[in-house]
Formats: sequence, structure tokens, C-alpha cells
Amino acid sequence: MTSNQSPPQHFYALDAIRGIAAMIVVLYHWQFFYYANDVYVQGGFEKTALPWYKYLSIFYTDGMVAVDLFFLLSGFIFFWLYAERIANRQINFGKFIIYRVSRLYPIHFVTLVLVGVLQWLMLKNIGHYFIIQYNDGYHFLLNLVFMQNWGFEKGPSFNGPSWSVSVEVFLYFLFFIICYLKLEKNKLLLFLLIPLGAFIQYHYSLIGKGMFTFFLGAFVYYLYVWMMKENRAKKYLPSLITITLLLWIAMFAEYQFSILQGIWIKLLHQVMPGTSTETAMSLFGQLRNFFFRLAVSPCTILTLAMWETIKGMLNKKWALLGNCSYAMYLIHYPLQIIFVLVVDWFHMSRLVLRSPVTLMLFFLLLIPLSMVTYYYFELPAQDKLRARFSKKNKTRVTIADVNVTT
Repeated sequence: MTSNQSPPQHFYALDAIRGIAAMIVVLYHWQFFYYANDVYVQGGFEKTALPWYKYLSIFYTDGMVAVDLFFLLSGFIFFWLYAERIANRQINFGKFIIYRVSRLYPIHFVTLVLVGVLQWLMLKNIGHYFIIQYNDGYHFLLNLVFMQNWGFEKGPSFNGPSWSVSVEVFLYFLFFIICYLKLEKNKLLLFLLIPLGAFIQYHYSLIGKGMFTFFLGAFVYYLYVWMMKENRAKKYLPSLITITLLLWIAMFAEYQFSILQGIWIKLLHQVMPGTSTETAMSLFGQLRNFFFRLAVSPCTILTLAMWETIKGMLNKKWALLGNCSYAMYLIHYPLQIIFVLVVDWFHMSRLVLRSPVTLMLFFLLLIPLSMVTYYYFELPAQDKLRARFSKKNKTRVTIADVNVTT
């Protein structure tokens, strides 16, 4: 990137928001404790019963858009960190895969086996699985090779939240091919991949969800590059901050007061009188989520990246949230199963799992556990794998690594 001002060596602000997004996903999955007989049924419980629903409803209702934030961050970081180096043959496929697999696989494998054991205990002690139902040998093999969400699956399996990791790996291959063919700067191709992703998500699988926001993240990166040239960012940053803040205020205000939703329902009833209120609300929710993915989330990432470039890097302590986000994401589901097993073992009422106190206790356990897992398991395992495979292939992996996954 030719610019009077270079990007920072590390975006700690993006680390922080990734950690916050991981906690939002955990909140969204708190609903797992509310389904009868531990079987997911859409609309199968009263959402207002969730802890502090009045204040956290935005996360309980649409927390899944936080996963889009992960993919968006990946797109931004990958095009910043890897694209030119792959195109210029500074990084071959072996190096690229060594780095990504060594980052993702250790805790993925451990939590996969752990969930398998815990679901076996659920089946043995209670007579059924917890929420995720496809826990057989076939789906275990798919999970082993990160293919549990490539269209070969019958449904969610084992550590359910890892579906996004599977999509991430698929995107790695697609990204590498694009860069290897020197198409990483072909804006038309990248632009076409965004609606293609939306089409795939709607008609086929969640791979499209990842494609949509990953390549949108690429556009955010190239917009960042353009704005950094000739110090344009200093001119546009104040306006971008204002727009981003207004977008977030509007999002929270809409969840609190439902003004636009009310207008939407009235207009839809006038245009399509036979439309039910439930259908109108569902359509509005989809449009609201699409707006978040297309506008709010990209503006947020661009603002944070520009802010840290111009104002200087944040304190390294902000990286703690990002460092433990992947562990938090993969550990929280097996930890939920453990909570269920413990409550049932002591013949306690499942209602205790719906208490705000339990929610706080869960996070008090999850966050420190995720940090310990990162520093004392993920990092050592990652370094050993990289050292072993780099030596085996007689090549050194020298490119700086950034945690870009969930």
C-alpha cells in the first residue's frame, strides 16, 4: 500500500471487537437452556424469559450477526496480511495451510472429542443429546477435516458453533486460489462474489453467509487503502465516526422502540393485505440484519482501523479479548453441556440454568478458561505444529500471524 501513513503492525481495536462479538454469540446461544427435552424448535420458547431480556434483547434476538463480523474481520485481515504475498509467490500453499491449520486445529480437535464424550454422557444419563443431534461417526469424520458445513452434512453436528470454522476453511481455499491467480485486486470479481454469497446462503448453505461478508471485508480493506493514500483518512475520519455512531444509535433505538418496524408492518399490510403480522415482523428482521451486515458492521471495522492507524495503536491489553475469542467460541457449547449434566446429576431443577446468576457464573468461568486455554494450550500447540511442519517441509514460516478467526 503506497501511502504517506502505513497501517499499524497490529490492529488491537479489531482484536477487541472480535472478543466482544464472541461474547455476543455466547449470549445468543443461551437460548439452548430453554428448549423442551433439549431439542431445538424454532420459536419453541418465550424469549422474554431470557435473563435481562429487556436490556439484552438485541443480542438474544440477532446475536448471529456477530458471526458475520468474524467473517468480515477475516476478509479485511486476510487481504491486508496475505493477498499480495500470495500473489507475489512469497507465500506458497504449504506455508499458508501450515499457518491456518496450526491456528485452528488444536482446540477444534479437543473440543470435538470433548463434545463427543459429553453427548455420549447426555445420551447415557438422560436419554437424548443436547440440542445438536447429528453426533455419529460420519459427521465426526466431517468435523475432523473441517467439512462439517460444506453441504455433505445432514444437519448440525458435534460442536455446533464450529460450523463457522468449517466455512472459514472453505473460504481459505477460495481466497488462496483468487490470490494465486493474481485476481486479488480485481474489484469486479470481488464485488460479484458478494451477491453470489447471498444467493448461496439463501438457496443452499451457510457457506454463502461467509462468502458475503468475507469479500465485503475485502472491499472494506481496499476502501481503507484508498483512504490512507495521501492522508485522506484524516479528512474523512470525523465524518465516518459520526456516521458509525449514528448507525449504532439507530440500531439500538429501533430494538428499543420498534418505530421503523411499526411503519414497515403498516405499509406491508397496505401493499399486501393478506400478510400476517408475524410474517411482516420476520421480513423486517431479515432486512434489519442485512442492513447491519451491509452498513453498520463495515463502517465499524473501517472506523476502528482508520482510528488506530491515525491515532496510534491501542494498548496491547486490548488483544486479550481477541486472543481468547476463538477458545471462547469453541468452548462455550461444551461448557453448556457440562452445566446441564451437573444440574441433572444433582437432581436440581433446570430452571436454575435460566437464572441471571447462572449467566454471570458462566461468563466468570468461560472467560478465564478461554484465556488459560489460549496461552497454555493453543499457543504452545500452534508453535509446535509450525516448527514441526516447517522443518519437515524444509521451509520457514516467517510471515507475521494475526488471529483472524472466530
